[in-house]
Amino acid sequence: MNTRLQGIFFAGTSRLTEIFPVFGGRLLDSTIRPVYGSRTMSAVFEQGNRRTMKRMKAFRRFLVIPDIHIGDAVVLQSSLIALRDFFPDAEIDYVINKAVAPLIEGNPDATRIIPVFSDGRFPSSTEVGTLREIIRKGQYDLCLNFCPFMGKKDLAEPSQPFVSFMSRGPMIVRNENDSAQINHFSYQGYQFVRGLLLMAAQPVREECFRGVRTTYSDEVIERTWRFTREAGLSPRSPVIMFNPDSAIKFNLMPFESQARLLGLLARDTTADTMILLGAGHTEAGIGERLADTIPSVLRSKVRIIPRSTSLEVYSALIDFADVFITGDTGPLHLAAARRYSRSGRYQFRNRTAVLSFFGATIPRMSGYDSFQPGYLPANQDAPSWCYQAESPCRNITCLNKMFKTCRTVRCFEHVDVAGLATLVASHLNGLVRQAPAKYQQTSFARADS
Repeated sequence: MNTRLQGIFFAGTSRLTEIFPVFGGRLLDSTIRPVYGSRTMSAVFEQGNRRTMKRMKAFRRFLVIPDIHIGDAVVLQSSLIALRDFFPDAEIDYVINKAVAPLIEGNPDATRIIPVFSDGRFPSSTEVGTLREIIRKGQYDLCLNFCPFMGKKDLAEPSQPFVSFMSRGPMIVRNENDSAQINHFSYQGYQFVRGLLLMAAQPVREECFRGVRTTYSDEVIERTWRFTREAGLSPRSPVIMFNPDSAIKFNLMPFESQARLLGLLARDTTADTMILLGAGHTEAGIGERLADTIPSVLRSKVRIIPRSTSLEVYSALIDFADVFITGDTGPLHLAAARRYSRSGRYQFRNRTAVLSFFGATIPRMSGYDSFQPGYLPANQDAPSWCYQAESPCRNITCLNKMFKTCRTVRCFEHVDVAGLATLVASHLNGLVRQAPAKYQQTSFARADS
């Protein structure tokens, strides 16, 4: 797998910015951005992609490989939409993380959802072998790979038509200099696939990307409803959902800043506001520790979402929230996605405002904002905001957070906690809260009477 050289390179960039935070960050930006983001580099990659597309003999079967994590599987459903723009009757297989597969099942743009990856930082040799066998047996007309940790040599024979999203990298880096360009990975994934297919075919429908989706079984919706009742949530009271966890330390807002933010939210919102606080998985127990910092007079406003809560219920519960607060991690993309009932028996509100805060990673590439130029808004009927903390050493190499090895985390050197709390409180004060439609279902109405 393509990890050893990446590990050496990004460890080197981490050492540089540890020793010279400001100078090192500027040096990396001034050298790597112009080279990797050059139009010459884009032209080289495009030429290779064009050769691959010219060799295609049919457009019947496609395999899409998003990156291996939960958020990647959600975000890169955009590639499925692009494929359907051209080939509405094709077979499209989507190989994703096992944990999120139940939320992607039911996507009308995928023929098959194939759960392969677990929750490792990188794909295991077993997972690579499984994927290689899937490709061998699948006889796909084209494989689209969005994972930077696996290349064609790892997965397929030389004769297999195979294109990597890494070839879009120079354009994405270059777009960071142009605020008019929406640079989110989801949007860029959609545009990448459309541009690729235009080399060999014509679309049957116009561009129609509005964002991605998640789907929920009736059983999950019922379990979510039971959770809200047991937690004592009122359908008419304001609800904040706060995810304090992150898979990577470079995206984890410092505990002291999160504690202050939680305290301000508890203090500055109305008495009937409820705050649903994640217990924490990677940062186990962070929810309880944060809740313990709240003054006892306000502690009743906070409910801990147990660690045992399934990802499906957690994700469905987001729809109950008026605001979802999180760093750059998988739940951010679950919150931004539009939610659907798989059976069609229930209707989600899809009115959750999304506030995300960023440390190491580049916010335009994976954050959501309804107001800043160059950002993709969340696929909700509510605003989204993206906040970037101050950091002296942030640079283009921070994009590959999995390989960064900085011992001193400077990603959140200054956080405007008061400003974030004011933004949330102002939004809640301006709402006329509407009960989720699932409360209006006959069965739930009887249960609530």
